[in-house]
Amino acid sequence: MTDFKTWCTPPTIMPINGHTAAVLVSSDDETGVDAVAATLPEKYAKPETLARIADRLGKPKVSEFLRNKFPVKAGSRSGDLGEILATAYLEEDCGYIVGPSRLIYRDHHEWAMRGDDVLGVKLDADANVHLAKGEAKSREKMTNAVVKEARDGLQRVDGLPSPHSLTQFAERLLDTPDDPLGEAVLELQLSEGVRPEVVTHLMFLFTMNDPSKHVMRDLTTYVGAIQQQTVTLRVNAHQEFIRNAYEKALADGA
Repeated sequence: MTDFKTWCTPPTIMPINGHTAAVLVSSDDETGVDAVAATLPEKYAKPETLARIADRLGKPKVSEFLRNKFPVKAGSRSGDLGEILATAYLEEDCGYIVGPSRLIYRDHHEWAMRGDDVLGVKLDADANVHLAKGEAKSREKMTNAVVKEARDGLQRVDGLPSPHSLTQFAERLLDTPDDPLGEAVLELQLSEGVRPEVVTHLMFLFTMNDPSKHVMRDLTTYVGAIQQQTVTLRVNAHQEFIRNAYEKALADGA
């Protein structure tokens, strides 16, 4: 688990225009790096694949395998980690089911992925499907232009999950312990159709600086029908955090 509460101060949550903006601030980057690094291998490879390599070829070969799965370029790692952290937040702090990581299925470790950054599903008290559509941004300095870029991403397809991304998400849930949720997502998509009232947006910002004025502007001017949640995760050393998390994951794999 990423377990934000073990390395971040308690979140500050502010209501804005009927929506919420939360801020998590790292109090211990080193502990955060350790927690994130422990989760990285299973974001890029199936756990059973890693176990098979370790069992048949020895643990050092796990690290070699991961070197072919992890991105090398700093920008690619930054983008991936923003998405990984956003997905972890949806799962651990918001109670959504996120399924196997979509990064496992990427064609090349340096290629940007298309479609929605993050999707999650959960059932309400009446067993109705509720979806989360997330857009993650990772920058050392989070500017208004980046927040606008995130908003543009959330607004694609009228703010709803893209049909292709949602189908892929549902298929990743099938034949897992969350198979019934995968079926429920497919049934919603193919029978009733996805409506704004069953969707929540998550804008996840991973950065060093304080972009609260940009977040305030974004949420104040939002006029759509979809519930909005913005989460800012601030660390003390953004680039070092990313580099150390990936290098620790590789070292621990060996």
